[in-house]
Amino acid sequence: MSDRHLVLFGAGMTGRGQIAQFAFEDGWQLTLVDSNAQLVRLLREAGQYTVRLLGSQETREVTITGFQALHSSQAKEIAAAVCSADLVATSVLPSNIPQVAEMVAGALTQRLERNITDPLNIIAAENMEHSSTTLRRYILPYVPVELHEKFQRTFGFPDCMIARVVPVAQDPLLITAEDYSEWTADLTAARGEPPLLRGLEWVDNQAARLQRKLYIANTGHATCGYWGWLGKYRYIHQAAQDEQIMQRIKATIAESGQALACEHDFAAEELTAYQRSLTDKLRGEGLPDEVRRVIREPLRKLGPAERLLGPLQLCLKHSLPTANLCRSVAAVLACRLPGDPEFDRMQSCVATHGPVAALQELVGYQSPANIAEQIQKAYQEASADTVR
Repeated sequence: MSDRHLVLFGAGMTGRGQIAQFAFEDGWQLTLVDSNAQLVRLLREAGQYTVRLLGSQETREVTITGFQALHSSQAKEIAAAVCSADLVATSVLPSNIPQVAEMVAGALTQRLERNITDPLNIIAAENMEHSSTTLRRYILPYVPVELHEKFQRTFGFPDCMIARVVPVAQDPLLITAEDYSEWTADLTAARGEPPLLRGLEWVDNQAARLQRKLYIANTGHATCGYWGWLGKYRYIHQAAQDEQIMQRIKATIAESGQALACEHDFAAEELTAYQRSLTDKLRGEGLPDEVRRVIREPLRKLGPAERLLGPLQLCLKHSLPTANLCRSVAAVLACRLPGDPEFDRMQSCVATHGPVAALQELVGYQSPANIAEQIQKAYQEASADTVR
């Protein structure tokens, strides 16, 4: 066992099914921190859990052992773990970053007060843009002002991009995930010599890599999810096997791909292969992923820099077609999920203001006239008919 130590805040599916699996297989010491007392107790009692990785050709299992599991209330133990850490990561979902920030801040402050001067990088491995930068912004107010200068010198918050399908498991001790993964972090924002961890790629073009993932993989996944919900499909692979939905996915990510090629000089064949990999995975039946899970948090996913409006604006920047991205935006606005607060708010706003004005009201996006016209027309079509 290596003396390298990873502290991971968030022992959910992605945290344990990707980040912890990488660390374990690379020989790192591993500390898991979570707010779910029942999960922490179960992990302590079992002393292990298994990640079953489904590849295109074979399935393999990795049994994770030798970790320390801490509850979020154990401030003293968490601080001790962070003081010995070589890397800290979070995997808590974007909406929980404000809550975890105070806990991370307390541990980092302890490290500074104990005069541990080794640089440390903290990566928010969340499915969002500017993940670590956002975490840092929430952490800083909890750090004593007199330590701010030392904080800036010591801690790096490299933004990251992470991708792997890890559905919610019925058995918390058996996680099933796809073998494919992407995880990059911004080398230019790291403090000191960033530690090498197999499965984590340090890159100097983080913005481009993040946009490729967000504007193709996430865009395609969301397009499949929202049209799949309108088509009354339960699972993503069922929706992706609907030829009409698949054509919409391909057309939407083709628009995104054109914009990415113009913005970042990605080679056309590289983007085509990336797109094909996504559509092949969406059709796969080996890892059933519920449409309901994919469409959650619609307002965040409609953010101006997010997976639909982000590539749409990039298309506008480069004077490229946007009709299919507008259709996907309209599909989100047309979806209803009774009892879900975000969907309820969205539908109330759309009913009051219409789809175009609702975008400005809900996420601050003011549509140019040509985009407004496309979204309005697409919304009427999406609301009138389901896919099937």
